[in-house]
Amino acid sequence: MSEHLWTVVLAGGSGRRLTPVTGGIPKQFWYYDGHQCLLESTLIRVSPFAPPRRTVVVVDRSHRPFIQVLPGITSRGSVLYQPMDRGTAAGVGLSLARILDSSPEAIVLLTPSDHAVADSSAFRAGIREAVAHVRSGKGDVVLFGVEPTAPHADYGWIAPAHAHGTIRRVAGFVEKPSPADALRLFTQGSIWNTMVAVARATALHDLYWTHLPELGRLIARELRLEPSTQESFLTEQYDGLPHADFSRDLLGVAAGLSVYTWPSEMGWADLGTPERFQQWAGALAVA
Repeated sequence: MSEHLWTVVLAGGSGRRLTPVTGGIPKQFWYYDGHQCLLESTLIRVSPFAPPRRTVVVVDRSHRPFIQVLPGITSRGSVLYQPMDRGTAAGVGLSLARILDSSPEAIVLLTPSDHAVADSSAFRAGIREAVAHVRSGKGDVVLFGVEPTAPHADYGWIAPAHAHGTIRRVAGFVEKPSPADALRLFTQGSIWNTMVAVARATALHDLYWTHLPELGRLIARELRLEPSTQESFLTEQYDGLPHADFSRDLLGVAAGLSVYTWPSEMGWADLGTPERFQQWAGALAVA
């Protein structure tokens, strides 16, 4: 892949809903019966796209003990510690500042660390097509959806424009609809939002300035700092940041986005509920 391609893995969640299953360990760090944890699986899945020096794992400082006991995580990428959880928009913005400082021409693959993907080859094929789309100048931001298998009301949904091709324009978003709206979206051809994205770094920076200007200013100020002063600066600034979601509060209000649709056969799942998490763990047990 291009020398300008970076990968950002978001691993800052606390996983409170899954405490009955994981015993309080955030799900991305939890080992199930000798299998890799979700963060490790994610890093392996995205490893063909960028070397460790261009791979950033965003966590919370409270996660340091989990990182320290994970074998090989730091050899797969650099770990960026947020002073505290201020939502995924702050985590992406923090990584974006570091990437732009090193590579102003960067294209960034963004992915959560807590998803199940059965077919990694299908996942990677979609990423490669989206990177080519952005690199060619056809679009600056490509989101990823997956064909739904049921009208889940606890998923975010993307309504693609009615056009041909694997990459289409985004017509709209619906975040966690009512059961009736989820059924309507399902029957009308909308897709599940995976919260994976490929984007030009400068385009994301512009979106922050437009829709989350306080975070945009933070990114700009951090870019002007010496590395030795960045940690103390963030510690001072983070507490006052708004809590914002990257998908909902930035991408969900942006215009001109595109979406790539993965097939349902890829076997994607957001492991955000105890039921789905236990189903995934059970599938591993019999694999």
